[in-house]
Amino acid sequence: MCIRDSAHSHRLNCVLKGRAFWWMMARIAGWNPDSSAGKLYYPHIASAGAWETEICVINTSNSRTVNGTFKAYNNSGGLVSQIDDVILPPHGRREITVGDEFADPASIGYIIFESDSETVAGYTKFYTPGRYRAAIPAVSEINTGDIYITHIASDANWGTGISLLNTTSSPKTLTIEFDNGEEKTVELGSGEHKIFMVRSLFGGQPQPGIHSGVIRDAAGVVGLELFTNDKGNQMSGILLKGSTTGRIYYPHIATGGPLNWGTGIVAYNPSDTGCDITVTSYTEAGDALAPATGTIPGKRQYMKLIGRDIILPAGTAWVEVEAESPITGFELFARTNLLAGYTGVGISGTEGIFAKIEKDGGTGIAFVNIEDNPAVVTLTAYDDSGTVRATQTVNLDAREKMLGIPESIFTGDISSATYIGYSSDRETVGFQLNESSDGMMLDALPGM
Repeated sequence: MCIRDSAHSHRLNCVLKGRAFWWMMARIAGWNPDSSAGKLYYPHIASAGAWETEICVINTSNSRTVNGTFKAYNNSGGLVSQIDDVILPPHGRREITVGDEFADPASIGYIIFESDSETVAGYTKFYTPGRYRAAIPAVSEINTGDIYITHIASDANWGTGISLLNTTSSPKTLTIEFDNGEEKTVELGSGEHKIFMVRSLFGGQPQPGIHSGVIRDAAGVVGLELFTNDKGNQMSGILLKGSTTGRIYYPHIATGGPLNWGTGIVAYNPSDTGCDITVTSYTEAGDALAPATGTIPGKRQYMKLIGRDIILPAGTAWVEVEAESPITGFELFARTNLLAGYTGVGISGTEGIFAKIEKDGGTGIAFVNIEDNPAVVTLTAYDDSGTVRATQTVNLDAREKMLGIPESIFTGDISSATYIGYSSDRETVGFQLNESSDGMMLDALPGM
């Protein structure tokens, strides 16, 4: 429940006793509330004026019940309000509109879900109704070193906002090194959340010559970046992470058509030296098409809009970028007045979730078997209580892609389902797109 003033001392006493019992049992079970284990961070909340935020937590365990508390903090790290006694049965899900369920939502800068289990995942969505929306996975792994700002757009039309949260009890002085050689510092107090536009570091002036950056020595800091075009009513964002990979998968390519889709792929080389890459296109059936090669200079991007900056072979359904040294990157989808993106690092695996089936609009899912052998994928549709509503088995040949809406993928009734879990005997990668019913808001989330 939300913390609110109350004259009902008997009721408060009962709540405190219940909480004390739950806390004691959690400690007996080995949970240390001061550690980062079992914590899920929602590092940016906007619930004031025209803005609203939706958060979600899902218990991914098959057998264990999760007990937890949502704690909401202001930007200085002070506790604003909280929702206690959150109980998630196996595969249970809780979705919250911040402005509806938390006290004093306009004062909230970030939220932490503290629980007795690490089997939790979720997302944050912030939006202006009828205008734009962005979805970001909730953070369960704290950055341990440098953080990469993979893409910065700062000109007359576009702005890039940075949101940083210091999860530690010590102040931080962060140095941001931009790809044009400029350096700026950002101070973060203990538990402080700071939001700023890149241009604000330069006296409010746009910075069209800056395209990426590195936040040095950012251990204990989590955050995200948002790209916004207010004139075009477009917004999207990605987590700020320090992880890299030798391969990035872009599991769907959408260009043209009656809705005038566009797809952008970004790969960023954080090294000081150049990095050779191979870009391989695949058909929906998994057949490899003619590859292309290139080099990403040190501290630079490979940023291409499909169909304009790069012409892929006819029949391309998805793309793999292989690099000789570690890279990071993401994928963006755009339509008139719509934008949605998601990170491409750390999203492959043999199991995961698509965290929301959009009821007020539609959901699309793309799924790729990234191995050279056939895969058997089991998809399970759950409701918020964790009850199975339908299951579906999908066979994918080597490198084959599956694309569809949940209603077409499942043969059973999933009208009461709220999310999808999946498991596979091969490594897969996928993402989901959610669109509002008015066609004005679009967001993307990777399989988590």
